[in-house]
Amino acid sequence: MSVPTTIRAARIHAFGGPEELRVEEIPAPTAGPGEVLVRVLAAGLNPLDYKMRDGSSGKAKLLTLPAVLGREMTGTVLGAAEDVDLDALGMPIGAQVFGVRGLDDPRGTYAEVIAMPAAALAPVPESSTADPLAAGGLALAGVTALVTIEDARIGEGDTVLIHGGTGGVGQLLIPLALQAGASRVWATGRAANAGRIAELGGAPIAYDETDWEAAIDEATEGRGVDVILDTHYFTTFAPSLDHLAEGGRIVVLPSLADLSPATARGIDARIPSLAPSRERLDRLAAAWADGTLPLEVGEILPLDDVARGHEQLETGHTRGKLLVDLR
Repeated sequence: MSVPTTIRAARIHAFGGPEELRVEEIPAPTAGPGEVLVRVLAAGLNPLDYKMRDGSSGKAKLLTLPAVLGREMTGTVLGAAEDVDLDALGMPIGAQVFGVRGLDDPRGTYAEVIAMPAAALAPVPESSTADPLAAGGLALAGVTALVTIEDARIGEGDTVLIHGGTGGVGQLLIPLALQAGASRVWATGRAANAGRIAELGGAPIAYDETDWEAAIDEATEGRGVDVILDTHYFTTFAPSLDHLAEGGRIVVLPSLADLSPATARGIDARIPSLAPSRERLDRLAAAWADGTLPLEVGEILPLDDVARGHEQLETGHTRGKLLVDLR
């Protein structure tokens, strides 16, 4: 499979609003030691992307402008560095793979061809009947969800509240919490998305129609829940602390969240650290392929509309994953 000399990519030349994203022709990358060259089919859009775009994320300092944005993707293998045995990794040339960049890798994924560390990739199972583009939104949300569940230490019979049950990560947290042994999972979301929460096995709380705090108090008879998984944080973290059962835990997704209000009260509060690995990616791929970990795609945008995708993310009300089509 031939590698083009130039490719299209969405990048920024300065930190700022969505208008800073420009689709441009840039030189195609080459695979460095330990890396695989991938022809990208689709890239996932995530809140971290716009926080790196506007400079509010601590990870933005790693960017060298102009910079391609994006953290996760799916695509087909074009080649690899000489020290990478693609066949031994189960990722021969032409195979579809998916993956996510580690937090120490500032290179983006909104590009037609990218170089990725082999350890950050895994093959997409041929048995999958899902839309192959959907794998572009699986890795970051999926690894985040897996680490969140691990940090929450959910055990048999635990009760769980998830803030944001139909977002990119929230929709994965519901089935994973149940698989971990939770006896009941409540999830907040807009009333229009209550059906989706129920499909995933959760008990919906429509925050735009109901006071979620009162709803949880009533449902738990004032006891509170054992675990809260908070994908929102800004308006939900502080009040959530009053609805944890004795010995309860809370895991908050924003990497810059201030946990001191919880720790001051002796509450176990954590922020998951994105740690992609082949083992975790393989687990995600298998569960996604057999349908036990469904991933809803909200919209697939052309590359030229990536700025509109960022605008949607910033509303905080997207449902499912947003993807950019790079075919």
